[in-house]
Amino acid sequence: MKKLMIACAVAATTVGAFAAGCGDDQPTPDPDPVKVNQVYKMVFSGKTTSGVPGKDVVSVTEVFCGDDITDTQKGCVIRVPANLKIEGWVVLCDISCSSITDVFNAPKRQAYWTTKPYKADIPDGVATFDFLQVIGKKGKDAEASGKFTGTVTYGENQAWALGDGLVFAGLGKTVVKNKGWAYFSTISGNFAGSPVASWYITGKVCEQTHIWDPCATMHVDCEATPNTVAFGKWTLKYDASASKKAETTNPKTPSYATIH
Repeated sequence: MKKLMIACAVAATTVGAFAAGCGDDQPTPDPDPVKVNQVYKMVFSGKTTSGVPGKDVVSVTEVFCGDDITDTQKGCVIRVPANLKIEGWVVLCDISCSSITDVFNAPKRQAYWTTKPYKADIPDGVATFDFLQVIGKKGKDAEASGKFTGTVTYGENQAWALGDGLVFAGLGKTVVKNKGWAYFSTISGNFAGSPVASWYITGKVCEQTHIWDPCATMHVDCEATPNTVAFGKWTLKYDASASKKAETTNPKTPSYATIH
């Protein structure tokens, strides 16, 4: 019974922060109201594959297929393991009269970009949360699950899609003020997905990084659109400094990134 009473108390204080300001009869928390603007930095860091220029004359398929095959196709590309890093930020909308998950899924502004395996914009990048929940005996712990989707763009008609998205989940900590949830200090965990193979090549070797031969998928051309792996760690972290300036100034963003 004691544990049940504690759980009920935590639930009541958590929603209390959201109830404030929803109607004339609801007092605004004082002296430290829940911030209207909250900025969170989000980072996905791990592994994927990318392409490097191969030889114009390819005979390595004999190792895989048992045949002595030579192809003089121009623009041969070999897919290799590569580092993946997606960075970005989100400015939350008015934090009142909504669930925590709804607030994160309806931001005022956001921007995402990649710095590895190359620098590029994700103009439609978005992290959609299935749930963001305050947990723990005192409501100071958190759990999260969601999916990151978007299309990486690094030039005219040059892009690779994250496909069904990078699925992520993790645990973290919250900050409680005025007997209610104020913000998440940090949440971190793991992500994994199977995006379309990245087709960025240093130098104009081939327009896309795609499968060249079914028995030698290490070689690629522009005829197919295979999926590849992406996996690693992710973090969501509250940015106190950027939050104070969010009404008038966007968080730091690379010149090639799109704010939407």
